[in-house]
Amino acid sequence: MAFQGTEVTRAEQRPKTVFMSLKNKLEMPGVSGLLAPCTRHLDQSQYARMLSGWRSMGQYHVYGFVRMGTVVAIMAVEEQKMGRGRLLVHSVDPRFRLRGMGRRLMVETFCSLKLESLTVDTVEETLGFYRQNLFEVVSSRDSGQGILLHSCILTKQALYAGYAHEYSSGAVLYCEKDGQRLYAVVTELSGNTGLPKGHVEAGESNEEAALREIYEETGIRAEIVPGFEGELVYPQGRGMLKHFYYFLARFDSSQRFYTGDVVAAELLPYDQAMKKLSFMDVRQLLRRAEVFLNSGAFTKKP
Repeated sequence: MAFQGTEVTRAEQRPKTVFMSLKNKLEMPGVSGLLAPCTRHLDQSQYARMLSGWRSMGQYHVYGFVRMGTVVAIMAVEEQKMGRGRLLVHSVDPRFRLRGMGRRLMVETFCSLKLESLTVDTVEETLGFYRQNLFEVVSSRDSGQGILLHSCILTKQALYAGYAHEYSSGAVLYCEKDGQRLYAVVTELSGNTGLPKGHVEAGESNEEAALREIYEETGIRAEIVPGFEGELVYPQGRGMLKHFYYFLARFDSSQRFYTGDVVAAELLPYDQAMKKLSFMDVRQLLRRAEVFLNSGAFTKKP
């Protein structure tokens, strides 16, 4: 193995906060407590109908951060039109406020849904949070009983303008061996497991960067499979958006596959690779690649 096991052990011992879809996990510990301040105007039957709608209706999306099996932040969005969302709920456990978790949840959700805009109606008490996170006040109105309600919008243009940007490229890398499809996953010193990827260097295309990173991390000379590519965007530290351009790449299993000095690389069947990957968006990417390959959407070389 290319790195010392004790380093991974220390990383694994630290409680991880994981971003995930909660649409079908609304019974998890922490959810009801986070929703309580936002739903106190609902009776029990109304609350149950709301959760049922979130689970069953495609326009609703629920994301959150989970720490040690408990949801510590939650955000619900109604997608009204393609790329346009309306914020329904945004709540963070008081123990984790003032740490940037609310901001990160907002940005992760916005990018995961590939939104062009996100609107919210908010009261004066929470208006500062949205302004700090690049929302613009569109209008204000009296909602009754002297409560001023502000309609705000966050656009993709405003979000991108407010962040620095970093670019990397990589691929879902696979081979066929003894009648089985195997995928390459790489584990970093942090203990996180993902796909072969790295920074796009000056003068490189995204495809060239992906193939170079594959070679540097696994020793494999691969080729890009046409028809499968895209971009993931997510926050990388405070004030930085990471752009990850991804492809699908294949290689001949007769090549020697090795682990490098910076990452530990291994070849795994689909189910094992899914369990090994650390992040939701990367698991979704692998799932899409498996569906794509099973569909016969591309022509294999003889």
